[in-house]
Amino acid sequence: MNCSENDHWSEVKEVGGSTWHFRFMLWVVCHLPLWLVELCTAVICFFFWIGAMPVRKRSRAYLARLAKIQGKRIELFGTYKHILSFALSMMEKLLGWKGAIKLNSIEKQNDDLEALVDQIEHGQGAFLLCSHLGNMEMLRSLTGYGERHTRNDFKVFPVVDFSGTSKFNALLRELNPELMNIVIDANSIGVDSAVWMKEQIAKGNLVAIAGDRTSANTRDRTVETTFLGEIANFPEGSFTLAGVLNAPIYFVFAIRKKDFDIRSPYEMHVIKAKTSLECSRKERSERIKNLLQEYTEIVENLCLKHPYQWYNFYNFWEKK
Repeated sequence: MNCSENDHWSEVKEVGGSTWHFRFMLWVVCHLPLWLVELCTAVICFFFWIGAMPVRKRSRAYLARLAKIQGKRIELFGTYKHILSFALSMMEKLLGWKGAIKLNSIEKQNDDLEALVDQIEHGQGAFLLCSHLGNMEMLRSLTGYGERHTRNDFKVFPVVDFSGTSKFNALLRELNPELMNIVIDANSIGVDSAVWMKEQIAKGNLVAIAGDRTSANTRDRTVETTFLGEIANFPEGSFTLAGVLNAPIYFVFAIRKKDFDIRSPYEMHVIKAKTSLECSRKERSERIKNLLQEYTEIVENLCLKHPYQWYNFYNFWEKK
C-alpha cells in the first residue's frame, strides 16, 4: 500500500506486493486461532507502519478531519490503528469468503432491513450503494454460502473496479470461484451490461457498487459535495447507474462493532434512500446531488462512530 502525493487510488500498490504474502495471510487465517491471527497482524502492521510514511500521511489527513469535527486531537497511534484495522479487514474478508462468518454474527439495526427483505420476498430486487467503510463484501460472502435473512434465494452482483488489487482478488477467486464469477467489471459497463443488471434486479437479485471511489478509467466524472467538513469528489457513475437501473436504492454497510476484533459481531446497516431517480432528464442532475448528500451524511456519521474502519488510503480530498 505505497502511494505518492497525488496518486489515484488505482495507482496505489497492494500491501505486501508479492503473491506469497497473500498466501501467507490465507494460511494464517485457515490454521491459527483468531486471537493469534490478530496478534500476528498487529506485530506485522507495526513494522509496516514505521516505514510507510506516505500511508501514515494519508491516514492522518483523514483522521485530522474527523478530529476537527469532534473537537478532539488525533490519538498518538491513530494512524497505526487505522492501518491495523485495514489489515484486519483483509483477514475478515478471507474469513467471509471461506464461509467462516455466519448470519448469527450479524446484528440488525433499527433501520430499513425488513423493507429490503420484504421486497426480495416479493421477487423485487434493489440497487445497493456501499462504501469502503467496514466490510462491503459481507452480504455477498454470506449469500454465497446460503446465509440469508430471507426465504427466497437471491444473489448479489457487485460492480467492482479491480485496479490495483489483482493479487488479493486472485486469492479470493481460489477461495470461492463461483462468487468471483458473478462480478461486474466497473470499467466495461455498457448498454448490454446495464440491461442485464436491470433484468437481474427484476428477478429479485441485488446489484451493489461502492459510492466512494472514482473508477480508474472515469476518474474525471465526479460530483462534488461536502464530506468531513471539506469539498470532496465522489464518482458520478455509481449514482448515475442507480438512475439507469431505475430500482429501489438502499445504502448498505457492514461494520465490526469492535474495530480491532475480527471475532466481533457486525452491525449491518440497511437504509432506504429517500431520493428517487425516477424523474425527467432535466431533474436528474439535482436528484443525483440529493442522493449523494444522503449517502455522504450516512457515511460521515458512521466514520465518526467507527473512525478506523474507513479504508481509502489516498488523497480523497484532492482538488481536480
